[in-house]
Amino acid sequence: MSAIGDIKFLAWAIDKLASYSDKHKVRVNEAISSIQKAWTHTYNYLRNQDGEYVPNQELSNLWNEASRNTRLVDKDLARQLKDKSRFWIHPDLPRQNRILLLKEIVDEVERLEKKF
Repeated sequence: MSAIGDIKFLAWAIDKLASYSDKHKVRVNEAISSIQKAWTHTYNYLRNQDGEYVPNQELSNLWNEASRNTRLVDKDLARQLKDKSRFWIHPDLPRQNRILLLKEIVDEVERLEKKF
């Protein structure tokens, strides 16, 4: 391969790697944004309901969306967010998995932000 061919290949490879990095950043950003949205809605709901846990489809949908957006970034966190979504459908059912607390979710978001 000629020097020009090598340079073109190197430029292509760098562009390709940069696009993967940008895709990862977009995925992390989407995950963080959806988690923060679900967290904010849940916090406001609990504050206005005096901490009472009753089924709430909107919150379930928001946590499900957060789980979906997190799946390609962190599969374990996505599973935990999915559990949170199920919790809001039936908060009174006994759980096999411990549900993340809102303060723990803040810690997870901060951990994801470090991936930038």
